[in-house]
Amino acid sequence: MGDIPRLIVFTRFPEPGKVKTRLVPTVGAHGAARLQREMTRVCLRTAASLTPAIGLEVHGDGDEIGLRRLYGKSLTYKPQVGDDLGQRMRHAFRQAFSEGARQVVLIGSDCPLITQDILRQAFERLKDRPCVLGPAQDGGYYLIGLARPEEALFHGIAWGTSSVLSQTLERARISGLAPELLQTLPDVDRREDLGVWQDALETAPPRIAAIIPTLNEAAWVASTIETLSSGKNVEIIVADGGSTDATVKLARAHGARVIDAPKGRARQQNAGAAAACADILLFLHADTRVHPGYDRAIRKALADPAAAAGAFSLAFDRRSVGMSVIAKGANLRSRLLQLPYGDQGIFLWAADFTDSGGFPDLPLMDDAVFIERIRKRGRIVTVAPNVITSARRYNRLGIVPTWLMNQGVLIGFHLGAPPAELARLYRSQADLRAWIKVMAKARGPMRRKETG
Repeated sequence: MGDIPRLIVFTRFPEPGKVKTRLVPTVGAHGAARLQREMTRVCLRTAASLTPAIGLEVHGDGDEIGLRRLYGKSLTYKPQVGDDLGQRMRHAFRQAFSEGARQVVLIGSDCPLITQDILRQAFERLKDRPCVLGPAQDGGYYLIGLARPEEALFHGIAWGTSSVLSQTLERARISGLAPELLQTLPDVDRREDLGVWQDALETAPPRIAAIIPTLNEAAWVASTIETLSSGKNVEIIVADGGSTDATVKLARAHGARVIDAPKGRARQQNAGAAAACADILLFLHADTRVHPGYDRAIRKALADPAAAAGAFSLAFDRRSVGMSVIAKGANLRSRLLQLPYGDQGIFLWAADFTDSGGFPDLPLMDDAVFIERIRKRGRIVTVAPNVITSARRYNRLGIVPTWLMNQGVLIGFHLGAPPAELARLYRSQADLRAWIKVMAKARGPMRRKETG
């Protein structure tokens, strides 16, 4: 990086139970790790906006390979070296100056409200001052910048206490320094700080990728894409499994990016997720429409670190007593049992999707198995805005027969019946005797293989 200004970001690998431990009683171990992970992502995005004029390094504590997987291989990663925070910062500054940097700024990943302007201001002040500090509301600092080595600033400090800033300022006075103080910002370390994280997501909304698996959905895909287009900072990906109608043409005409994917809803959704460049993924069926504001509802729900995923409330495009009962039952199941259907639109952080292994390669019930996995990482929330999904199968087969078949799939699946056999019965509209025969041969409760 030569003698260009250098920005160092200190972070930790987000291993559940080892990061943000003060928040674990509030949001759980996975929630605390989720918060650490996404705050680091926000911080790195802000820092990266200053490159290439300013060199960027990530100094990590923990799994370096995991950090590269989470935040990208293009960044420069270095390990933190030292027994305490002071030693680690001192080593980072010493190393940067020895490599020729003339201005070095170090920030943590706990302050999501830090901006490009604040970082630029820090480097600007270092042109005629030896030291700059960004005070944190908790008595520490979120930023320290130096124009030359000043190792005394890292000795004799009670790290992790509310006196870090005052002690550092005293060390600076003894050394004959007069640090320039930037604006005071809050860190996110305690339950009462979580509102800061929510504010950060509103200020800089994370990108959402809406992924729609399609196979001959020309009658529905255009209207679904149109409703998604109302969202802010949303990319729309249609993962097509080999449509022979106008699905692909219509999707492209309405602004979606279309990718070819192996046939099968789970495979198509996984392919869409792999192609996405977004922080949040929304999986939506081609015949399901969202309401304006859906993007804000998603971000608000996921701003709670305890939420591993979410879904929308369900409504149908056919108004009748029977369909109303079906929708209310689905919404009750979703809220009380945290078991939404795929028809409701499932959303979550992209990193959680990847860590969970994606959708299992099943001919049906892939969404149910996926939700079971995600529930181990936190709550599944159901948000108030409805999605409107097509009642086409109920219209074709009748409300009661369709409902009975749906329950047959659920019961058979949990009894251990082969998913491929259940899919055959469901698609062929088999009679009751066929369903009973398959269930009688089931392998036992919850014994399932995640293949077709």
